[in-house]
Amino acid sequence: MKKTLLTIACAALACAASAEKLGDVVKAGDTAYMLVCELNSPEKNAEFQRNLNIMQSSARAIDALKAKIEAEKDAAKKSKLESDLAQIERDFKTNDETMRKAYAFSSYRKYRMMFLETNICVPLSSKNLSELVDDDGNKIDPMKVFQRGSTSFLIVKKISGINENQKLQRMIGFVASRRAEIEKLRKELVSTTDANAQMDITKKLGAGENALAEAEENLRKEYGIKSKSHYLIETAKLKLYLILTPEELAKIEAQQNKRN
Repeated sequence: MKKTLLTIACAALACAASAEKLGDVVKAGDTAYMLVCELNSPEKNAEFQRNLNIMQSSARAIDALKAKIEAEKDAAKKSKLESDLAQIERDFKTNDETMRKAYAFSSYRKYRMMFLETNICVPLSSKNLSELVDDDGNKIDPMKVFQRGSTSFLIVKKISGINENQKLQRMIGFVASRRAEIEKLRKELVSTTDANAQMDITKKLGAGENALAEAEENLRKEYGIKSKSHYLIETAKLKLYLILTPEELAKIEAQQNKRN
């Protein structure tokens, strides 16, 4: 089972024209991309991300079960694990088909995402909503208020444009990677009893926490988010590109040549 492979658009793809339509092919260096899906609202992007997370979680579970089956010696336990694996694989296949129909997305292919518009939002209290003013006394535009679950949010900044969104995604990615590294180090620290190893991990953990704090502060400073305040970053507009194989590109170009 191959995990879903979805990554942020490379810089070379950023030159793609905004007037593209579904099915159009864009070349960047030696790679060709086909525009297969456009998501033009925060709600649609959030739904896509939830579905993608489910697929990725299932893929990891499948890989983990396969490893357990390979290592298991007890016949009865192995049989139970194989039964669990079969069920997860059936669910994965069903979800994969749903993603294909909804987004032209297959877990067995590689894609690139191009972010076009992102909203930076802050939560609102009941007092903010009733008085329509933020914590600094500034008037709130009701048209920029929306609900997510039981929480109301205010859009305080809209990031538009390919380059601007690539910059934001790099900063978000850097913060996320620092958090992941810290989580990994904490697990390593708990699982080891070697004193020297603990000292080494503790040192790395401290450096990682400092790097995370700096990255988080840089993000807040860049986009005007108050220190220590909660915030939400949501994708509003996104394009999804399928990476074409050389054979697919040759077939598409041959068909275009025939039409011309």
